[in-house]
Amino acid sequence: MEGKIKFLNIASIIFKVLAWVSAVFFVVVSIIVLVGAGGPDAPQAASIVFILGGGIYFLILYCLAEGINLLIAIYEKTCECGNSSATHPSDALASLSKKVDRLVMLLEGKPTNK
Repeated sequence: MEGKIKFLNIASIIFKVLAWVSAVFFVVVSIIVLVGAGGPDAPQAASIVFILGGGIYFLILYCLAEGINLLIAIYEKTCECGNSSATHPSDALASLSKKVDRLVMLLEGKPTNK
């Protein structure tokens, strides 16, 4: 399983790098279009489109990388809980049921035995 996690870590780093590279690329392209493109209105409109498109592309790539990191964290936390002395869900439910019964008895004024 370590190979899969290592691959996902690398993929996350690659997506983050691609996100930043694309952000820089779109900013540079929008400046180039603003400075050197066609008619009087075309550069401004095209630059705005490039900036918006680059921002969306950056967000998609960066969110993908963070989503991968989140999945890795969930996986690691799940493995950590599975390997520890965590109780089975049915045991936890039984313990909770006992606590609720004790609370009800306290609210009703009945004596409880721990």
